[in-house]
Amino acid sequence: MAAEQWSWIVLLLVAKACALRYDPSQTAYNINTNQTADAPINYWGEWQNHTFNPSPSNWRLPFYTVLLDRFVNGNPSNDDANGTQFEHDLTQTQLRHGGDIKGLQDSLDYLQGMGIQVLYLAGSPHINVPWAADGYSPLDFTLLDYHLGTIAEWQAAITEIHQRGMYIILDNTMST
Repeated sequence: MAAEQWSWIVLLLVAKACALRYDPSQTAYNINTNQTADAPINYWGEWQNHTFNPSPSNWRLPFYTVLLDRFVNGNPSNDDANGTQFEHDLTQTQLRHGGDIKGLQDSLDYLQGMGIQVLYLAGSPHINVPWAADGYSPLDFTLLDYHLGTIAEWQAAITEIHQRGMYIILDNTMST
């Protein structure tokens, strides 16, 4: 296929890019805080009164990779966030196991005790296809996955991680 034809296909796909509009009922999960946005290009979010943590000058530090859903269940109330019977089952390999950001925060003493300095969260923390708890099939990059925690829970965990002198890296999975 000629380069010109590919450029038209890419242009058409970009023009169709969309995400959920701001919904007041999703405030606890919606990273987009621009209530008047009518297209993804106008979406934005801000962490009020937050000072960003600088990156280390040398990343040769002990890393620990976490697939959040398979880690620690710190908030069982979000296990069946969508209200279906096929969301959470510890005996299945394809359903959710219940791990969340609160479980990671509750495990920081253990991780730090092992000498871990960087937490790499595999998979996307955004809303994912219901049957794929691994975070590698995100549907919307403006909405956090209800099963993994609210914006406030994420902010609390990230703040504590940084207060401990640790770092966190979030995977940015676009599609698989």
